Amino acid sequence: MRHLSPQQNRTMRRRARVLAAGLAVVCFGGLLARLCVLQLWDPAGYAARAADQQLRGAVLPAARGEIYAADGTLLAASETCWTIRAAPRELADELVEPAAQALSEILELDYEETLEKLNQRSSNDCLLRRRVDQEMADAVRSWCIEQGAQGIQIRQDTKRVYPQGDFMGGILGFTDVDNAGLWGLELEYDEVLTGQNGEILTAKNAWGYDMPTHYQTLVEAVPGNTLTLTIDANIQHWLESAIDAAVKEHNVAQRGVGIVMDVQTGAVLAMTSQPDYDPNTPRLLINEELRAQVDALTGEARSAALQEAQQTQWRNKAISDLYEPGSVFKLITAAAALDTGVCTPTDTFVCAGKINVAGTRFRCANGHVHGLETFAQGLAVSCNPCFIQIGARLGKENFCNYFEAFGLREGTGIDLPGEIKRSEYYTADRMGPVHTFGRLQGIRNKPVIALEKSLLG
Repeated sequence: MRHLSPQQNRTMRRRARVLAAGLAVVCFGGLLARLCVLQLWDPAGYAARAADQQLRGAVLPAARGEIYAADGTLLAASETCWTIRAAPRELADELVEPAAQALSEILELDYEETLEKLNQRSSNDCLLRRRVDQEMADAVRSWCIEQGAQGIQIRQDTKRVYPQGDFMGGILGFTDVDNAGLWGLELEYDEVLTGQNGEILTAKNAWGYDMPTHYQTLVEAVPGNTLTLTIDANIQHWLESAIDAAVKEHNVAQRGVGIVMDVQTGAVLAMTSQPDYDPNTPRLLINEELRAQVDALTGEARSAALQEAQQTQWRNKAISDLYEPGSVFKLITAAAALDTGVCTPTDTFVCAGKINVAGTRFRCANGHVHGLETFAQGLAVSCNPCFIQIGARLGKENFCNYFEAFGLREGTGIDLPGEIKRSEYYTADRMGPVHTFGRLQGIRNKPVIALEKSLLG
């Protein structure tokens, strides 16, 4: 055996120390560099991954704000319901098939699909059914308690309901399965009505199971704001009833429309397009004959026909269609004539039952011959010859100026989605004598209706 001299021993020890120091620098340098990456370059990403491994979050849906009529009638509200979810990895192996069988029966689900979801043994979350009533939720809870089943989650939820049923559908609109507004006031004021969801954070152990409840953190949900409309529920009921009766009596094919407004403020007190739909079941076609025609189709043809029929059903004709006012427009002509001073309420005119303008004969409605009448009397009986003579005094330039001044060239800006933004009208340079006098008395005139006030009080 070779013996090392003291000098050689010192050299070997020195080399060993240098090698050890080098290894330490390499190892700890690598760890230090990794630590810098974790703490300085992407701390948020790793913090999120850690939270995902350690916490399970359950959303507490916020109740959507309620909608009331001016008289306090509740028109739209949020109702408590429950969503059933599962964490298959927490469900005991021997309970997978019994759970699939029981839950498919209680929740009225397909057994094979339910079994397939519960057999995903690595899954922490899967949806079984949304928006079940209390009876179903209690039945699921009872079965889980009896079987000692873990991993079946019963989460409180909310759904939109309309307590008045088939009432004001075209105005209120409706929401989707996530309680987001899709139509009417629900869409127009979606941000106002939508609340802020809360959350329950539950700690998980190393195996991914929930830890005891004292590890939970609760963030309360904040409900949405309430809307109070100018609509009076009593007037709305009378209007819907009257329009519905008129539609049936006169066999109206394209729905009847009615609006009631406060003449002092312009507030909309009632509005309807009949027949209307129930906002609780907006996708159900109310026309039974049309529904049968759509159901007889298949595939893409059925989908396209159903979508078109639903869009037509949801359309609020009171704001989305042009309105041809006819003799109602005499009020505009009368106001313009009085305001310009070309007529006074006591000025007299002669109605012989008909009048000739540039070779075109205009008759008084229903063959009436009013004879000598004042301006006020002519307006009261809606006399065509009287207003043609008033129009001659007013002139087309004044008429067009007042047409614009009344806002009839623009949309009204009513707080409902889908208002038509255009109006059909003649400018003064395009109006001949027949156009002028016909439109001044309300014949073949098509301005958009003026709803100048908000539906909100």
